[in-house]
This record gives sequence, structure tokens and C-alpha cells, in this order.
Amino acid sequence: MSNTLTSLAPTLFSAAKAVAAEPFGVVGAINTAFDDRGVAKGDTVNVDVAPTRAASDFTPSNIAATGTDATATAIPVVIAKSRKVDWHLTGEQQRSLENGGISQDWVGQLVAQGMRTLRNEAEIDAALAAKVGASRAFGTAGATPFATTLDALTNSRKILADNGAPMSDLQMVFDTNAGLNLRNLGVLQNAYQAGSDEERRSGEFLPQMGFRLSESAGIGVHTKGTGSGYLVNNGAGYAVGSTAITVDTGSGTIVAGDVITVGSDPNKYVVASALAANVVTIAAPGLRVAAADNAAVTVGNNYTANLAFERSAVVGVMRPPLMPVNPTINQLLISDPMGMTYLMLDIAQYGQRTWELHLAWGFKSVNGEFSAVVLG
Repeated sequence: MSNTLTSLAPTLFSAAKAVAAEPFGVVGAINTAFDDRGVAKGDTVNVDVAPTRAASDFTPSNIAATGTDATATAIPVVIAKSRKVDWHLTGEQQRSLENGGISQDWVGQLVAQGMRTLRNEAEIDAALAAKVGASRAFGTAGATPFATTLDALTNSRKILADNGAPMSDLQMVFDTNAGLNLRNLGVLQNAYQAGSDEERRSGEFLPQMGFRLSESAGIGVHTKGTGSGYLVNNGAGYAVGSTAITVDTGSGTIVAGDVITVGSDPNKYVVASALAANVVTIAAPGLRVAAADNAAVTVGNNYTANLAFERSAVVGVMRPPLMPVNPTINQLLISDPMGMTYLMLDIAQYGQRTWELHLAWGFKSVNGEFSAVVLG
């Protein structure tokens, strides 16, 4: 029984080009430029983050003052998942397919569907990392963005600008419901408003308000925690910029990704870490308005987590897993048009042949200030 991928290589690469593809916007919008060749599953890639610096008065002197010490922090990005899709044929089944002239087509279709499965799983994880790392939120839970206006774009841009995000590579990724609303807006459909009919004819979004726009099948619905009745528990209250808020009185859970409001503050904050030991944590830059003692901490409703962020806000490490050399296993790397590279294995066994398609990945929000959730 043949155990080589050489003869199947053209079929496999053809499958990579023809693979079915749900919208895949998040992974394409984040920073995946890290060198991960030496990182194993469970290991980390450290992303250095420079500290913010406080200003001080300048006083002329005959001696230059010593600069203030600064300590950089490192945020670990872990390759948390190594996943595979597999299938097998017995020798008799393989001969039957070969006799029917469909062996390569059958393998090609399986590879295509395997790529699709792994890619969609990675997309969901990337969207989740961006959601729980976001600083604030805009919109109304349960109301799909772009129903009548482009306010989701303008308000998201304001959040990122207020947070000091670089504005050179802004991304907005949303589900196809929001995409439908956006395509239905006259400002895109009407050439005299849009400036051209390119978007209407191609169906592809052009940049708007500085954002590169894309859709994603990985955008999911966040199910809120059960928390209610919580109040700020700090006699002095909390200053602007605070990220850890102690609460009391209430009951139930507040989970990562929940959107909360504090007292009369109109800002909507995304919870970075679930309520633990009566402390709820939000992402930097923290509170935009000081919070008084006993201010109500209110958990918002379930929502669709559309995303607005600067590319550097989220880091992804993706690669084929490392496989030791084995005389019964042939290995081949294949890439799809989305830039994902998979490891294909052809394994000779006792009376049968097994194929496996592998991919490993990890995602992390490293600059929460540079991202926001657009509620849907």
C-alpha cells in the first residue's frame, strides 16, 4: 500500500485553493507576525509592553538629573490548542476508490473540509480573545449595528482615539447581519453618496472612517453572567483609570466579556477578569469617570460581540505542530489562501492508511486600550 504524499500533492494544493470559506475576518485583522518556530504547545511568546511615563517639571542645573527607572512588562501569548482532523481508509476501500477513479477527488474534499473546520475554530478563538481584552463597548445589546447610520464606526473611532490607540491600521470585524445592514445603507449603495459604485458592484467593503471592514463567522453571542445588585465597595470611591473594582451587596456571577456600567457613568466597560473575591476587573485604560462608593455596578444583556480594534491590539501565534520524524509517517505542509499553514500526515498502519490535518494556535489581547466591542 502506497504511503507517500508526493502523488497527492497537486490534489492537496488544489484543495487548499478551492476550500469552502465562511467569512474569516478576525485572524486576518490581528497581528500574527511573531516568530514562533521554537514554541511548543503550552509554551509562550512574550510580548513586551513599555510602561507609561509621568511628566515632571524641568529645572535647569549644572548637573543632569538621572532618569526615572522604568520596568517593561511582558504579556504571554500561549499556544493553547493543537487540533487535528483525521480520517482513514482500509486497503480494500482505497482500492475501491482507485478503481472508481475518485481517490484523489475524495482525499481533496476531505482535506478541504478539514482546513475549513480548523480555520473556523481558530477564528472563534481569535474573536473571543479580542472580546475579553477590549476596553469599552458601544451600542445596544440585541440591536444589530448599521441599521440606519454609521454611528458604530464613528463612536468606535472615538473610543480608540480617546484611549490613545495608533490610528494607522484600524480594523472592524462584524457578523454578516451587521454586514447586511451596512450594505443596505444608502451611503454605500448610492454612488453620489459613496463617491463611486465600487462597493455596490463588488460587494466588498472599502475603508470607512479609517477602518478596514470585514465579516467573520467567528463573531459569537456573549452570554452574560447572572450578577445583579452589586455596589461599589470603597469608601474613597475609585479614581479615573482604576481597573480593579471591589463590590459588595449583590449576588450571582460577573464573567469575562460582560459589559458593565458603574453608577451614572455613561461608559460601557468590558470585564477582563471574572468577579473573584468580590473584585471585578476591567481592561486598561480603566474608568473614564470616577466611581463613588455604593455606585451601582450593572451587568448588561447578552450581545453579539462585533469588534473594533487597532491591529496591534491582539496577537496570534499560529503554526503547524511539530511532529517527530517517523518512518511510517510522511509529512507535507500545505497553505490555504487565508495564509494558514497546516501539517498533513499520511500514516501507514496495519491494513489501513490514516490521514491527519493539524494546526496549532494561541491568541491574546496585549493592548486592550486599542480595542472595543460593538454591541449587536
